[in-house]
Amino acid sequence: MSENLSANLDTTSKENFIKQHMALVVAGGILAIIIIVFSVLGLYTFKVINMFKAQALEAKTTAEAVYTNFKNQNLPATEAELKKLQSQEEELRQTYQQLAIYNYIPILRKYYQDGLHVFTAIEAALRAGQKSVEAIAPYADVLGFAGEATFTGGTAEDRLKIILQTLDKISPILDEITSELEITKNELSQIDPKRYPEKIKGQNIRSFVTSVQEYSYTASASITQYRPILEQLPNIMGAKEERKKYLILFQNDNELRPTGGFMTAYATIFIEDGRVTPEKSDDIYELDKKFNKRIPIPKELGRYLTTEKYWNLRDMNISPDFKISMDQFLKHYLEIRGEPKDINGVIAVDTEVLTKLLEVLGPVEIPGFGTFSAQNDPRCDCPQVVYVLSEIITKPTPYLRDDRKGILGPMMRAILTKSYGAPKQQWPGLFEIAIKSIEQRHTQLYFMDEKNQQAAESINAAGRMLANENTDFLAIINANLGGAKSNLFTNYQVEQKIDAPLNGKLTKTVEITYRNTKKADNCNLEAGKLCLNSTLKDWTRLYLPAGSELIEARGFTEEARSYEENGFTVIDGFFILEPLGQAKLRLTYTIPYSDAQTYRVKLWKQGGIDPIETMMDVTGGQEKIMVNKDTIYETPF
Repeated sequence: MSENLSANLDTTSKENFIKQHMALVVAGGILAIIIIVFSVLGLYTFKVINMFKAQALEAKTTAEAVYTNFKNQNLPATEAELKKLQSQEEELRQTYQQLAIYNYIPILRKYYQDGLHVFTAIEAALRAGQKSVEAIAPYADVLGFAGEATFTGGTAEDRLKIILQTLDKISPILDEITSELEITKNELSQIDPKRYPEKIKGQNIRSFVTSVQEYSYTASASITQYRPILEQLPNIMGAKEERKKYLILFQNDNELRPTGGFMTAYATIFIEDGRVTPEKSDDIYELDKKFNKRIPIPKELGRYLTTEKYWNLRDMNISPDFKISMDQFLKHYLEIRGEPKDINGVIAVDTEVLTKLLEVLGPVEIPGFGTFSAQNDPRCDCPQVVYVLSEIITKPTPYLRDDRKGILGPMMRAILTKSYGAPKQQWPGLFEIAIKSIEQRHTQLYFMDEKNQQAAESINAAGRMLANENTDFLAIINANLGGAKSNLFTNYQVEQKIDAPLNGKLTKTVEITYRNTKKADNCNLEAGKLCLNSTLKDWTRLYLPAGSELIEARGFTEEARSYEENGFTVIDGFFILEPLGQAKLRLTYTIPYSDAQTYRVKLWKQGGIDPIETMMDVTGGQEKIMVNKDTIYETPF
């Protein structure tokens, strides 16, 4: 019996041994097959990727050529390179589809599908680019592009008239472009950047994916943003037999006020088919002489502007929100006898616009006044036009000089004449000035017509001060209430220190350092010299999110006040800055804030000021930015 048991055990052991060996053989075979498959797949993938890389380099070169040709205003070459790029993209897609097997491998499927999203997005973006070129083509000559434009010949005024009369034909093309950009945005939004590493071989990967997505959102939003103004432009510019009349306000940003400068002069103009014809111009003080109402000066302004008992028209731009100030100004302007009642809106410009126009157009000659240019004048280390205008308008004389600011009308006429006669090579520069002056709030628009006003607000051209939801907000508003033109020599820097939110609030410290870089002028009237720089008496307001609470304010001449205005909490104070001096304000406050992950702030830029150097310190992480327009800043806590 023991022999039988032993035999059975031997048999079982042999069977187990055979099974184990068979399992090893099968496993080894499977492993070998897997190795062979992945080796073949790897070699195949390597070959495809190398082919893909070579094609991608060619496409990159073409894409750079598209950008260069468009930048150089060569529309035919841009269009040709775009078509070439579309063909190269199709070849790239075909090569990429040779890797379709990865669509069936669970771990790698999402990466392959991301690539398909990218290709669909690129195809839509290229179609949008092609349609954009087709939309620009008829206006190529006027816009300064090389190409066979439909509307060539005649004067610049003739071509501008045709543009305004045919802009409505662009709307269907804008629909198509918007549709393509939406496809691009939607396809890219399906890619999760978190699937990708931060870096590969020193190259930023995740941030690149994020930036491409953000660019697609911006491109799509820009069409939506600018479309209303394009559709309303013919109406605004008096096209199709709808002549418009506008009030022009010249704001001297060297004597800073809340909307961008002291309203030193005004004019009325007609615009018909894009052609501007000045009607009249005058000194703002002459306008105030006709203003017979005696309105008590607002309490906030009267605290610091102690030279005035009543509220003059020239001081009515006390709200940094341009529309609010113009609502107030026009309410009384339209009551003045002898002033036009049929105006369609207000256009405010400052000295920056004037200087930039002369940089592009060159010097202008104004009979009876001389030549004006944008060249630096060593007497003030500022543009010559700024110094000479100040000399004509403000320098004391031993005799009565009538119509000191009567120069503004002839100057406007001279610049318009030179603009209309400008060679087409200068037109892109003029368009750029128009766009940047609006973006940086050196030009602000106000319209009586609600559709025109909404269009201006849609491109941030109306100087509105509006907060964003779930976002911090900061607007630093300065007003020169007695310092000659010292803002010409005054600059300031800002440092913001932000702590992480606690119990639905975060604590923030804002430090503003003002510097005057020039010695004082002799401002004694008896000396008869040009007074540009003297003691600056500055009314300062910080506009913050509603519900903010001031903890401490240092640097003001008296205790700062806090109050609510137009949906904001305002911190209000006053300080003095001497020539060659420095002043520092430091304010600490809390704001309602519930997002514990991300800090987001809207930095609102006052009209008429230069870019502001700003240091952001969010929970110890520092970053320096330049605020040259309304800016959204975002960073993790």
